[in-house]
Amino acid sequence: MKVTLAQLQVFVALSDTLHFTRAAEALSVSQPTISKEIKALERGLGIQLLNRSSGGTTLTPAGRSLQGHARAVITQVTEFEASAEVVKRHARREVRIAASPSIVNRLLPETLRKFDDRDLGITLVAIEVETGEVVAAVDSGRADIGVGHHLTRPRRATKRRLGEDELQVVISRSLAPKAGTPLDLGGLTQVPLLMWPRERSPAYHDAIIEICRARGLDPLLLTGTTRISGSWSFFLDDARAFALAPRDFAAQETGGHLTALSLNPPGFVPLDVVWIPGNPAADEVLAILWDITDDRRADHAAAT
Repeated sequence: MKVTLAQLQVFVALSDTLHFTRAAEALSVSQPTISKEIKALERGLGIQLLNRSSGGTTLTPAGRSLQGHARAVITQVTEFEASAEVVKRHARREVRIAASPSIVNRLLPETLRKFDDRDLGITLVAIEVETGEVVAAVDSGRADIGVGHHLTRPRRATKRRLGEDELQVVISRSLAPKAGTPLDLGGLTQVPLLMWPRERSPAYHDAIIEICRARGLDPLLLTGTTRISGSWSFFLDDARAFALAPRDFAAQETGGHLTALSLNPPGFVPLDVVWIPGNPAADEVLAILWDITDDRRADHAAAT
């Protein structure tokens, strides 16, 4: 008996969908391939995993008993492949760093500049991922280091707080108060807050809502894309919505019809880093990140 990974993947897809066509779509293969692989698996095991009838497909008792084991094997193989990719990067002294949109245009350029100045003999690859996908990029092995706001606890990696970023209001100049006058969020009850879908990053999403509520605004929500500079940004330009974003990112998104204003009182979100331990090259890149955030804290303290 020889069980293949493809057979287990087909079995798991069928156990999830209980439908041959949907299983084929999930695996991007033909339906005849699904039928062939599941029959080969049942023949090799000598047991029936699925009941097939005109009324639909169901798992047999044996199928229900084995589906968890099959899923575990697939997970282990996936993690093995991810670990192998990490080991390969170790040998090449290549470090991949994943960051969300609000980090890519601010912290990553600073990191790359310092990295280039030190000539460490390391290849640094920047990977831009959407809000909420940083930890998954590291856990899956796509990246060695991840940086973002309100990162969740990783499965395979270590998490540490880098610092915090001040949030600013990105708003049309026509809605902004006169120069020198603090912005009163409570006065924006009729203006929606443009946000990304909550499922992208629930903790970050909820933290922004609480920051608004603490300043007298239970915001109307306008759910758009994963970034304020996306296809829904015209709502900001047309004074039909406002957004909250980290200060440096907000400054880059403003100009023309938009301005960036501080909250009153100021609001902050945590800046976190996750990484998989055991990579000396990644440790050198992490040291640069610590230096940059320490310098930024010192500059902020001096400015205040």
